[in-house]
Amino acid sequence: AKNITGRMQWSAIVATALGTVLGVVSTLVADRIRWRRDTAERDRDALRTVFMEYLTALTQARDAFSRAEPRPERVSKGHVVLGEHGVYAAQQQLELVAQRPVVERAGRATLSVLDFHDVVVAGHEPDSVEYVRSWRAAREARSVLIEEMKAALRRT
Repeated sequence: AKNITGRMQWSAIVATALGTVLGVVSTLVADRIRWRRDTAERDRDALRTVFMEYLTALTQARDAFSRAEPRPERVSKGHVVLGEHGVYAAQQQLELVAQRPVVERAGRATLSVLDFHDVVVAGHEPDSVEYVRSWRAAREARSVLIEEMKAALRRT
């Protein structure tokens, strides 16, 4: 009888210790999962902010280009105005945090807006083939970029 009681005491101690260990482990696992989720959400928010800053700067530059006066001497000088609108600064931020597909599409979007600038300052009217083609190319490059940004946000 004494031997059985001793075994029951040890089994109770082992069960209590095992329960404590499992409780601690499950708490640590839950904390780790919560930390990962919170970190992922912060990363996604930061990425979303950088994306929005870039898109806003690019759109402002494109809209400013659409109102530009024809000045052939300004062809190939759109990069100056892009800098004034903060496109390059926003693009550099993007390059620091975004994956390669987003960065590449952002580069294409920037170049398409530069091409649009050259068409406008070269004197092409808004109803000309060159103007419409360039405007559509800039809009398409932006749309492709936005889709890639959405995919990146889903992956984050």
